[in-house]
Amino acid sequence: MPTPAAVAACDWTDTEVSVSLERGAHGRVSVHGRLCASPVWARWDGTTLWLVGSGASPVGTDEVRVRVELGPGVTAAVRSVAATVVYAARGEGTRWDTEVHVAEGASLDWRPEPVILTARARHRSTTTVHAAAGAKVLLDEVLVLGREGERPSAARATLDVRVDGAQALLTSIDTSLPGWSGPAGVLDARVVAHRLRLRPPGEAGQAPIGLGGLDPGAVRLDPAPGCHLGVATGPALAHTHAALDAVLPA
Repeated sequence: MPTPAAVAACDWTDTEVSVSLERGAHGRVSVHGRLCASPVWARWDGTTLWLVGSGASPVGTDEVRVRVELGPGVTAAVRSVAATVVYAARGEGTRWDTEVHVAEGASLDWRPEPVILTARARHRSTTTVHAAAGAKVLLDEVLVLGREGERPSAARATLDVRVDGAQALLTSIDTSLPGWSGPAGVLDARVVAHRLRLRPPGEAGQAPIGLGGLDPGAVRLDPAPGCHLGVATGPALAHTHAALDAVLPA
């Protein structure tokens, strides 16, 4: 675990990584853009875009922006090699904005490791998905509210989904709001997970639901045609992932 001095030394104020995946004439997917900007590096292995943290971040007043664009007909997965740990904040705190563009006929499977908030974090994150009506998207976001034995810190996480420019979904969790951890919120859960599934209108029938018993801490919403959202809360990652799979399988 990094020491406080080491964390303080790794303070990137403003970072942007921008990756574009395009299918060429012979079917090969090529990658373009700014793939490396500390503390985030991106590596394409032909099927998966790997997000790699090159230092302790976000911390202090870090602002990180990640933009990924899939061209027509591209199929790609996005993963991270480790969890993202949000360290102690200064000033207005840290911010992480993710913007995803998925073109007609493209398919994106975005499931990185969890985001873990430490006790002194003060963090804002926004994930914005711009999808064509003929695109497919599977996207997971998992938030861990404090490491073992820590109290939850301040965080606001927003998921904004637009299909052909029209708003399909806008949802968030904000730990600064009164009652956020009570019965009307996450009910003292330590892990909060969201799963988004977008499918083209021609495939917008009933999305599959797991066969196991549904967890009382999990729910599925269908806010727009072809748009499905699974939400699960729980005391630990394994429990929460299982509950999420039960309401909306990957």
